[in-house]
Amino acid sequence: MLKYLHPTNDTNSLRDFTFTDADAFVNYGKSRSINIHGHALVWHSGYQVPDFVKNWSSTGATSDQFLAMLDTHIITIVNHFKEKTNVVSWDVVNEALTDSNPSVFRTDSPFHIQSGNSSVYIEHAFKAARQASADVDLYYNDYNIEQNGAKMNALDAMLTDFQKRSVPLTGVGFQMHVCLNTPSLATIAAALKRVAAKRLKVKLSELGITIYKPSCDSFPTNKVSSFPQAAGLAQMKRYCEIITAYLDSIPAAQSGGSTVLGTTDANSSLDSAYASEFEGQILACPLLFDAQYKEKPLITGFADALSGRAFTNAP
Repeated sequence: MLKYLHPTNDTNSLRDFTFTDADAFVNYGKSRSINIHGHALVWHSGYQVPDFVKNWSSTGATSDQFLAMLDTHIITIVNHFKEKTNVVSWDVVNEALTDSNPSVFRTDSPFHIQSGNSSVYIEHAFKAARQASADVDLYYNDYNIEQNGAKMNALDAMLTDFQKRSVPLTGVGFQMHVCLNTPSLATIAAALKRVAAKRLKVKLSELGITIYKPSCDSFPTNKVSSFPQAAGLAQMKRYCEIITAYLDSIPAAQSGGSTVLGTTDANSSLDSAYASEFEGQILACPLLFDAQYKEKPLITGFADALSGRAFTNAP
């Protein structure tokens, strides 16, 4: 979002921000009484980061000036959408932890580097977002934390520290890019409960249950060229079980809801992420509609869980 809403910083004013496309999306939601979750105010991924952030220190500007700019960036964006009333939550910082063991803050993030090689930008971001809006929910969002391992341990430590120092983080988004068989439901539930125990909100923010993916189950020995019915039924069951585990693990008052990582398998980011391994085939198949935009069986599993019904094993 940074690159698209705040592409330049020549004047440090509203002229550096562009809201036209985002306004159209949010206004569309408002016209249909749909609330919006904003994603993401701070994300290190290269294609999301404008050149002025990457080149900050090379211009002679200081880390203190960078943090001041970051405050302006966040306050301006959150304040702009606060006026529309239907943007009710934000992913303030996205994917700031590594997958190493032990997990640590990403030192290769431009935000870490330009903040004086420090993770202080994370708390700066949350404080600025709260300054802009007293009511909006503020999330930290990441992947692989549902595995309840080293990354979850690092997140747990960050949350404990933030709560001790009254940094205004109010929720955690679990991206939940998972496989048909792993991680186990018990592992997922344990991770969800660790966050819930801190009285924070919990969101399934980018749910996508992958049929075939490197690191998933027995891939590549199970690689196929089309979507088999048996896999569709297994995916339906898995969706039902994960949504049920979420509802069972999170008190209603702390539920931030569930969203999926897109709509159709025709343009899933999980397929593009593993294009070389997939040899150009669409194999991840993680979403609600197939590559022909047809409804998949998993929608029944999703609906069963949300309705409190037992898994039906029928599309």
